[in-house]
Amino acid sequence: MTYINEDPESLLAALDRGESLPAHWYTDAAITAREIEKIFRKTWNYIGPAKELANRGDYITGYVGEVPVVVIRNESGLAGFVNVCRHRRHEVMKGRGNSKIMQCGYHAWTYDLAGCLKGAPRSAAEPNFKLADYPLLPLRVESLGPWVFVNLDAQAKSLTSYFGDLLKIVEGSGVHLESLELHNREEWNANANWKTMLENYLECYHCAVAHPGFSAAIDVKPENYDLTMHGWFASQLGDVRQSALEGKTSIKIYDVRGEVTQSQYHLLWPNITININPGFPNLSIDVWVPDGPNLAKGFSEQYFGPGVSENFAKDLIAFNKQVGHEDDVLTNSVQRGLIGGLPDRGRFLTNSEHLCIHFQRLVVQALAGDAVPLKQAAAATAVPISSKISVTPTPSMSAEREGNS
Repeated sequence: MTYINEDPESLLAALDRGESLPAHWYTDAAITAREIEKIFRKTWNYIGPAKELANRGDYITGYVGEVPVVVIRNESGLAGFVNVCRHRRHEVMKGRGNSKIMQCGYHAWTYDLAGCLKGAPRSAAEPNFKLADYPLLPLRVESLGPWVFVNLDAQAKSLTSYFGDLLKIVEGSGVHLESLELHNREEWNANANWKTMLENYLECYHCAVAHPGFSAAIDVKPENYDLTMHGWFASQLGDVRQSALEGKTSIKIYDVRGEVTQSQYHLLWPNITININPGFPNLSIDVWVPDGPNLAKGFSEQYFGPGVSENFAKDLIAFNKQVGHEDDVLTNSVQRGLIGGLPDRGRFLTNSEHLCIHFQRLVVQALAGDAVPLKQAAAATAVPISSKISVTPTPSMSAEREGNS
C-alpha cells in the first residue's frame, strides 16, 4: 500500500483520535519521493547565517529537495539560484566562500553574480546560440533575523508569514540573535526516517526516562514544560532547575548559570530546529532531510554570544551531543519497529504528544494537496494553542520517574 491508495481525510480523522500514521509512511520510497516534491521543494529551507553573506561575492551552497542551490551577494543584495550549469547540469559553485564570478568547473561556462551567462567557450561558432538565453535559474531568498532561507516555489507565502512570530519568542530567552557568532558546523547521518527523528524532537514525554542529564538541567515536569503550536512552527519552553543552578544535581552536567534561564526548542516546518539552552548565550540549528526512506542526514550549527569561555563551549557541545546520542538510540529502535510494520499504527497521548500529531497533519496535508478538505487544512494550521500539561500520571515506572525528576 502507498499514499496513493489512502484517503487523506481518514488519515486526519485517525490523527484526531491519537492514531499515528501507518508504518509504511516511514519506510516507503514512494512516500519519500512525494515528500521531496511536495514538502521540501515547496517550503522555506535554511541555507546559512547572514553574516557569511555580508560582502559582495560571498556565497553559500546547499540543497533544497535534492536540488543544488547557491545564495550569493551581488550589487543588488542577496540572490539565489539553482546551482546547476545550463550546459551539462554540473554544479557550478562548491562549498562556501567569496568569488567575483560563478564559473562551472566542467567546461568553464561563466556567470556573473546576477546569474547571467557571460562566457561559454566555443559558443561563438555555435549557430543560434545566445548567451542571454541561458542564465542560472533563479530562486527566492529571504531572511529571518540573522538567518537566510531559500524556496524553490515562486508562489510560496513570505518567510515572515510562516515564522515571523518566532523572533519575539526567542528574544524572551535572553539571547540577542544579532550578537551570536558561529562556533562550528558539522554534517551528520542517521539511521532513521526524518519524520521519526523530528517526532521524537517534538515531545518531552520521553525526557525523564531517556535523558538523565537533560532532565537534571531542565524542569521537564509536564505541568511546567510548555508546548505550543504556532501553525507553521512549534515551540517547547522549559525553565532551568534550581538544583542545577545550585550545582546540586546527581548527574554531572554543564554550568547552567548565566543570563539565559529559559530553554527553548523550536521546529520550523518542515525540518529546521532551533535550540537554546540555559547558561551563557547560545543557540544551535539543526537541519534534517531524507536520505532515502530509512535514513536521514543533515547539518548542525552551534552559536555563542561574544566572550564565551572555551570550557563552556566545550561542555555545552558535549552535553548536546550526549542528548543527541540518546535520541539516536531511541529513533533507531523506532525505525526498526517501523520497518517490521507491526503494529501498523502507534497510539499518541494527545495531551502530551500533540505537537507530533500537528506535525503529522502537516505532512498529510502537504502530500495530499488539494485532496485535503479546507476544514481539515485549516485545522492543521490553527494558531496558536498553548498547553502546559497537567495530568495525573498512571501508575508505571515511567510515570514515577517523571514525577520524581
